Amino acid sequence: MYQKIIDILKESKTIAIFVHVNLDGDAVGSSLAVYTFLKKLGKEVHLFSPDKENPLPQKFQFLKNSEWYNAQKLDNYDCALALDCGDSSRLGDEYLKIFKKAKYRISIDHHESHEEFAQITLLEDKASSTAQIVYKVLKEFDSSLIDKDIAAHIYTGIITDSGSFSFPSTTKETHLIASELLSYGIDAGDISRKVMKDISINLFELRARVLSQARFYQDHKIAIISFRPEDFAATDTGEADTEGLINNILDVDTVEIAISIAQIKVKCFKVSFRTKQKVNAAMLASKFGGGGHANAAGCRIYGYYEDIYNKLLDCATEALKNA
Repeated sequence: MYQKIIDILKESKTIAIFVHVNLDGDAVGSSLAVYTFLKKLGKEVHLFSPDKENPLPQKFQFLKNSEWYNAQKLDNYDCALALDCGDSSRLGDEYLKIFKKAKYRISIDHHESHEEFAQITLLEDKASSTAQIVYKVLKEFDSSLIDKDIAAHIYTGIITDSGSFSFPSTTKETHLIASELLSYGIDAGDISRKVMKDISINLFELRARVLSQARFYQDHKIAIISFRPEDFAATDTGEADTEGLINNILDVDTVEIAISIAQIKVKCFKVSFRTKQKVNAAMLASKFGGGGHANAAGCRIYGYYEDIYNKLLDCATEALKNA
């Protein structure tokens, strides 16, 4: 499969790279790595992010070529490449149309709940991240083209989706690849601090506000946090600032299921699930039309906050009971 994708990329002169809505470090790292690599080959490459108003979160803007999301567009492409997208809806309606028009359509992903939507799918659902898979593809393509910038991109993707090498998806291969990336002279500590630790005062205030209202159920085995419009308004933050906070409640030693509910529009909520070993997060998300991994998954739910909250709590309680 690697060689088939490599042959298509070699043949293609124009290539569009697509990432999912609500960009995370894995999507950013994977897409920037492929973009930078293909540009070195002289290809015409364009990056697309469905988040028009904020195509790239601030914390990733230190990475080389990060300014190129949504900067250029052609009517048609020889090859369309979707990275870290569990299903086609994650591309957004506008960019899905562009994706479908391409001569070759490729998806590279690591989500267990992946729904095929491309002509060619490279799925490694045991990989810590899509960046981990991308690195292996680029290395087989031409290892001499991998440089410090590309290594920084890949490392960003790996540490983000592996939870700084703490999630169950972290394997021997993950550590071996990380070790190889260090040989390019990247500052692993600086990258880790920028993407995993540094936060603005606004984000600090949002986190303090939300965590102070966390609720626990079933002998503190289920934890739920909520982001309401008044929380965003009071701290001048938004949907992108909800990422990662769910891990703080999962860190409570008794918690087996952590749930984050973020209202992003009227009657529209982004829901994230994090679990430890007893419960499958992707199974929880699938009950509401979502998906993901065994220990990290998500979905979008439409309705009234109180109804959604109760449904999520009931679902988590039942899952814990049957675990």
